[in-house]
Amino acid sequence: MIKIQKYSNDPTALSSSFYERISDILRQLEELPIDLPLLTETLIGTTVSKLKKCRDPQVATLAKGLIKKWKETAKDSGISSGPSSKSAQAIAKQSSGSAPSSVKKAVKPNGTSTVKSSSPVNRATMSSNTAAKATSSTPEPAEWSHLPQLRKNVCSKIHTILSSNAGKTKVEPSLIISISTEIESAIHDFSKNDRQKYSEKARSLSFNFKKNSTLCAQILDGLIEPQRLPTMTSQQLATSEKVKERMDVVKKTQDARLLNWEEQNEEKINEMCGIKGELLQASLFTCGRCKSTKTTSTQKQTRSADEPMTVFVLCINCGNRWKC
Repeated sequence: MIKIQKYSNDPTALSSSFYERISDILRQLEELPIDLPLLTETLIGTTVSKLKKCRDPQVATLAKGLIKKWKETAKDSGISSGPSSKSAQAIAKQSSGSAPSSVKKAVKPNGTSTVKSSSPVNRATMSSNTAAKATSSTPEPAEWSHLPQLRKNVCSKIHTILSSNAGKTKVEPSLIISISTEIESAIHDFSKNDRQKYSEKARSLSFNFKKNSTLCAQILDGLIEPQRLPTMTSQQLATSEKVKERMDVVKKTQDARLLNWEEQNEEKINEMCGIKGELLQASLFTCGRCKSTKTTSTQKQTRSADEPMTVFVLCINCGNRWKC
């Protein structure tokens, strides 16, 4: 049997001696007293069935005869007695050339044996059945019984998020269900029977609930009413870190638009440039109005690239500006 597997999987062995050796092995198998337990243990039917389409007609004929003989042996052993003989059905599939599923025997303490199949189809079916049982075992709240399926799904989603954030607050499960129902009802009233608007608002609130645990805690503590949530802005629904980040961006944008930004941030500019002590009093320019040397200057390219930069000077003492 090992030799058959070796030669049947070797595409380079196409000489006449190869076919003669395979024929001799098949004739020896035909003379052996092979029964159902041996077929089950060795899975020789699958290997021999691959030789039914062999190029050599003699090898193909011997293989077909062996498969037919083993099928009759399987039938005589009880494969046709009923669907309970799972091992016999497995042998029939192996003899017909189909890929066999892994069949294992598990021995119970009382001595009886059961057949277990570890095929991917069976595992997927078992997992789906388990999931269906787990879903059916979860009781549906009475508040959701009259709602359509879409609104039930939204209620369930909000309830799941709020329940996961209720660890720090001592809130009863019935209260979480009630709050989830009120939030969904507020979304439904806000959308005014617009399905797209309803879905977008429900998705937006669910996203903010996931990201903002503080918001969930405020809802569960009663600090925020469920009816207010659909009309709250993104600024109000965001986390404190996100609010601070947005305020910093707005402040930087506003500061950049100020005309006297240099005067207000003179100390920061000097510190970044390393200007300290006596260097603060030094200047290359003198104000023509008050004759003060306490001036600051900046350079900008206001003409073409081959021209020198324009120097803008500001007198800190009197506020006079000029360029040179």
